[in-house]
Amino acid sequence: MIKINKTPLPQSFLFMGLIGFLTSAVYGYYGSLPLPWATAFSVVFVIMIIASFVSIAPQMPKD
Repeated sequence: MIKINKTPLPQSFLFMGLIGFLTSAVYGYYGSLPLPWATAFSVVFVIMIIASFVSIAPQMPKD
């Protein structure tokens, strides 16, 4: 099995993901950004948020 070293992402990565998601959702809702673009940006920022939560999670202990 390949051993992968996970390095925690900086907190600014999570912060930018949250701010980016909120901004794209608000702009998409009010029509300042076309809906396909708002959806695409929202998906990218949600992936950033998930990646930062995964990097924070502790590793499972091996038996």
